[in-house]
Formats: sequence, C-alpha cells, structure tokens
Amino acid sequence: MFPTSIVDLSHPLQSGMTCYPGDPGFRIHCSCNSSISDKPRMVITVHELTCSTHTGTHLDAPFHFFPSGAKLSDIPLERFVGRAVVLDVRHAAHSRKKIGWADVDVECNSVGLRQIGPRSEGKTDIVLLWTGWDVHWDTPTYFAHPYFAREVAERLRDMGAGMIGSDTLNPDETPADASEGGEPCDGFGGHEVLLGAGRLICENLRGLGTLAGDSVSEAWVSIVPLLISDSDGSPVRAYGWRRSKQE
Repeated sequence: MFPTSIVDLSHPLQSGMTCYPGDPGFRIHCSCNSSISDKPRMVITVHELTCSTHTGTHLDAPFHFFPSGAKLSDIPLERFVGRAVVLDVRHAAHSRKKIGWADVDVECNSVGLRQIGPRSEGKTDIVLLWTGWDVHWDTPTYFAHPYFAREVAERLRDMGAGMIGSDTLNPDETPADASEGGEPCDGFGGHEVLLGAGRLICENLRGLGTLAGDSVSEAWVSIVPLLISDSDGSPVRAYGWRRSKQE
C-alpha cells in the first residue's frame, strides 16, 4: 500500500546555505537560458551545480574516513531504505554538550532500543538520533550543536545498527575553529567507530519528530544517495513515512 504520511527529512539546497566549515559551498548558476519559441513561449534552461559530496542532508560512506572503506557506489541500494527507530535525546541537547549513552538509554527510548538489530534477525538497523537541533539550521547556532560520545556509536554498532542519522551537522563535535583546520577535542569517534565498521552516517536531517510519538507503530525512511562512482559521500533527498497504531 502506498504510504499516506510521507514527510520530508531534507534541508533544501540553495546558495549561501550551511556547510561544514572549510568545505566548498553550494552554488547554483544558470549556464543556459535560450529562447527557442515565442508561440508557445519556450526557453531551454540548464543550471550548473557546484558543491561538495557532504552538502546539506547527506550520507557518509566508509571511504570518507578510510581509504580501503566502501564507496557509496559499492553499497547495495537496499541499505538506504528500511524501517527506522527514532531515539529522542532532546532532553540532553544543549550547545556543544556531549550526549552520552546514559542520555540515550532512557525510558522514552526503551521500546526503540529493543527494536535495533540486524535485518537478518527481523530487527531495525536504521537509527535516527533526534536532538531537535535542526531548528537552528542556517544560523550560527547550528555549528554549536550537541554531539555524541564515542560510546554511543560503539553501542549502536554492537547492537547491529547499519545506518545512524542525526539532525545535526555532525555526530562528532564541530570545533569553533574547524574552518582553520581545528579538530574536535574528543576526535572523530563517531565517524571512526561507525565508518570503520562499514556502517553509514547521515547528517543534517530534519523533522525527525514527525516519525516519533506514541501513535506511531512503525517508521520507514528512504535515504538514497546519488549514484556517483568512487564517491565518499553524496547529498540525499531523505524522506520518511509512518504507520499509526490504528492502521
């Protein structure tokens, strides 16, 4: 049955948008605007896009950090679509605060945590960390996002999560001097643990709360990247849908 509750989980791509400090910014430029008919009025329009592979809502492949890691074009399409668990960590989401496993393993997430595991066992392997920080998108505050302790990545990896997404710029800390080459005080623990184990990371999601709540019995997402050969990452048009307990 076609889903009736599709929700957009992506930020729009537009000039001047938020990008990781030091990365190439997104740019859209009209490269062709040629009139070919007055009746009816027809104009051929073509635009040129310039961006990094980590622009907007996007996926990280293991190759992003590990030279021998899988590239996005190596990864089976089915890994990008599936049931998802949304873990609510808004209570711990404060500016530049580290969110630990104790902040994740709370009563409101107890049902979701039990659902996480390999698909081969009938469980859910896409985990979405809901901080609520997406409300700060395209503001300076967005860069001062909360981030996740290495243990959070380790626990989710060991539980069988195959993709971890968040509504922040980065699951690891984004240092204030990132544009000058500064590194996070706690390193890139989340990236190292997850990408090093062949898992995927999705960053800059939005609206994760639309897939959560007591009335939701099941949530699904599609987080499919562009099929770019030898790529370390790609923007995505992420969306999700949910089934209510009444369905």
